[in-house]
Amino acid sequence: MKLDKSCALFFGTKIDSKLREALSQCKPGDRKYFEGSSDEFLRVLEFAEEKWLGKVVQPGPAVTECEDIQRNIVSILRRIAPNGRVTASSIKIFVVQGASKLDEAKTPEPEDDLDPAQSGPYIDMRY
Repeated sequence: MKLDKSCALFFGTKIDSKLREALSQCKPGDRKYFEGSSDEFLRVLEFAEEKWLGKVVQPGPAVTECEDIQRNIVSILRRIAPNGRVTASSIKIFVVQGASKLDEAKTPEPEDDLDPAQSGPYIDMRY
């Protein structure tokens, strides 16, 4: 097995009919929370026929950050879609395929400190 530290993560909930209806009735001023492409707010991503609403996050968040992200998503969803059924347990975590580290320019990794044996996107766990 290899650990891939380059893929972004998606924390989100599946958009069911109730949530879709609540989002369609959202105030125009609140649409910025899910219709834009800002990393601050939510995004709609698709998988097959499903649509999911959530947040794309840098790879490798601390466990304590995961709970904060979950609360943030639920809070935004309750604001923009108060009639939608959104609970903390409805938030799932997925790897975002085709998305590597977000905004690498914002968080550059120091290359001088890299051990050549550890370079590359994977850590080999066979040993």
